[in-house]
Amino acid sequence: MILARLALGKPVRAQVFSARMPSFWLGARFNSNLPQNVDPKKNLPSQGEWKHLKQHIPGEAAHTNTMKDRVPKFPLAKENVPTLLPRPGVPRVGPNLSFRQVIQILKNKKKPELIYEAEPHRLYFLACFCCAIVFAVYGLVLLEFAWYQANKDYEENEEELAEPLKKRQFAKSLLTYSSLGAIALFMAYQIGTFPTRLIRRMWYLPGPVEHIQFTSYSLIPGRPTPVITVPLHDLARKHKARVWTGKGFYGTADKSLFFFVLKEVSKKRTWIVDRKGFFWSDGRVFDLLFGKETIAEAEAGIPYDEQIGIVNREVRKKKKELRAKHGVFYQWKLGAQEAQKDLKSATNYVKSLKSSNPKGLPKDK
Repeated sequence: MILARLALGKPVRAQVFSARMPSFWLGARFNSNLPQNVDPKKNLPSQGEWKHLKQHIPGEAAHTNTMKDRVPKFPLAKENVPTLLPRPGVPRVGPNLSFRQVIQILKNKKKPELIYEAEPHRLYFLACFCCAIVFAVYGLVLLEFAWYQANKDYEENEEELAEPLKKRQFAKSLLTYSSLGAIALFMAYQIGTFPTRLIRRMWYLPGPVEHIQFTSYSLIPGRPTPVITVPLHDLARKHKARVWTGKGFYGTADKSLFFFVLKEVSKKRTWIVDRKGFFWSDGRVFDLLFGKETIAEAEAGIPYDEQIGIVNREVRKKKKELRAKHGVFYQWKLGAQEAQKDLKSATNYVKSLKSSNPKGLPKDK
């Protein structure tokens, strides 16, 4: 029988296999089309695509100070769209990594680590330029009015003052009228130089003494990019202005204020950090670095307002318990008890003084 099957050219194993397996499975198995040429390099971005992609990866694009970098593109709504992608290799707090482990990764770095990069600040330049022009015009107009009014008062001399007194009155009037103009020009200067305090990129420099290095904008376009290096202990954020809000991709978004301030303690300078940008891991890292908080406080990420709310809720809870225990007039009752304790303590103190008083000298006979 076996010889007969071999003579017919039909292997036994093939027939048994075909008897056990459905025919459509065999067709799918033997008629499957696998790719013949697999080249993973074909799926990689081209040189032009990679050059465009690098513009959106934090730390990869070259920062320049040209006028083109400061003029916004229309429509202005495009300037408010985030353009930076998350930086590859940056750890995130999650099921696999705790906040303490993320901080340990940062502290163990041997080379400078990019921890922040801002989105383009073109809208800042536009707003500051417009406001500075407005305040400058107001200031010049007020100064011109001050000069005109002071000269008018000097020439009219309604009080009929002598020449020395007239000159003194002229100087006094000029100073009085020009004060508002000087304030307006000062505001124009402060607003005009505001972009020079915007931080563009920030690096964490590890070492025995930790430093922070960051770049800003030059006042005049085309000048070299300012690079500032400051010890970490010399930079601090305001006590109430937490970086972490729990909103947004990095947990730094805030509807009320779109930036936070870092103060350079030794030189009393302030630097502006835009909340819309790339942050290493998330905003709690910045609360730890610049808020001088403990790891537990930074990890909890409780906003300052919420901390005040927790304290107020605890106070209300305690008052409710005291009212239930001592009645409505619990404050007077507790105050009377405290006064009674103070009176008792004072009485005991006087008695102790009398008991420890040495005997007096014997009287002369």
